[in-house]
Amino acid sequence: MSPTERARDRRLLLELSRINNDYGLLQRQAMRDLARARNELTEARSVLGAVAHDLRTPLQAVVGFAEFLLDEDLDPEQRELAERIAQAGKMMTELTEDLLGTLTTREAALSVVPLDLAALVTEIVSSYNLLAARSGAHALVEASVPSALQVEGDPTRLRRAFENLITNAIKFSPRESTVHVTLVRHGDEAELTVTDVGPGIDPSEHVAVFEPFHRSPGSDAVPGVGLGLPIVKQIVEQHHGTVTVDSRLGAGARFAVRLPLRHA
Repeated sequence: MSPTERARDRRLLLELSRINNDYGLLQRQAMRDLARARNELTEARSVLGAVAHDLRTPLQAVVGFAEFLLDEDLDPEQRELAERIAQAGKMMTELTEDLLGTLTTREAALSVVPLDLAALVTEIVSSYNLLAARSGAHALVEASVPSALQVEGDPTRLRRAFENLITNAIKFSPRESTVHVTLVRHGDEAELTVTDVGPGIDPSEHVAVFEPFHRSPGSDAVPGVGLGLPIVKQIVEQHHGTVTVDSRLGAGARFAVRLPLRHA
């Protein structure tokens, strides 16, 4: 090897050593930045959770007092103001619960037990229709469920997921319409579907609707911040299941949740 070649090789080795050192420095800096970001995210979630939790009590008081006023003998103007206060309070309460649900669903462990999915869905639908009958809600829920369908699941989490789907369908449904809920068996899976006759969702939005804080075009008139469906996705995936949407603009939406059956 000539002196020129040896000098060239030394330069290459020095350059490779420098690049390797720079890479090591960048990697260590990235790890420090990632650790700091994780700590900041944990602190932010903790503060956000505490604030949302503390908002519960005053919001419940606002709603309670407004409903108390609605039971009184009010003139039309006073009644309209009380109804607006109650409606705004309920909306804020729902947003607070969605925020808390997002935080707790991600972090808390599941309490898994053998669960009769058919009984749970029947109970949820009955509750919605009872409330609808009392409050004059604009959509009823019609269900078709088998006598029994067993899964391994957390009853509280799955109830929240199903309620989010049904509530979402009701919000986007026109007056005097019906939200259809079905539960069937597909091989080793149970499939719950919630179908409405609302404005529908463009196929380009089918993935994005499950992302936190996403609001599809045309949904501005419906209360919410875009956390209901992401919570559904989190809960279903924690149960080793899937959730999908089948919809197009002007043709309603059909959300389907599939969960593994207990024996499977």
